[in-house]
Amino acid sequence: MKFTLEVGEAEKHVVEFNFNQLAGHLVIRVDNQAVIKAARRFNEPISEVFTIEVGSREKSAVRIEKHRKQLFGHRNIVYVDNRLARVVEGF
Repeated sequence: MKFTLEVGEAEKHVVEFNFNQLAGHLVIRVDNQAVIKAARRFNEPISEVFTIEVGSREKSAVRIEKHRKQLFGHRNIVYVDNRLARVVEGF
């Protein structure tokens, strides 16, 4: 599952979320620089929360909640400054 999100009003940043459930790789990038990397082979948690701060002059808090579905797939809920920005579901 891969999606991007533009964050900020005056100072724009691109947050990219990339997760491959089969390989177990997760990468979160801000402006093409990896901020969070994780790898899991077995026992993926039911839910995880990733929090990052984006920007230098105009700071924005980005929180991504990843919830695993029962068999296969995920629901990702993205908050920017504690406001719901996007809900992404898929494989």
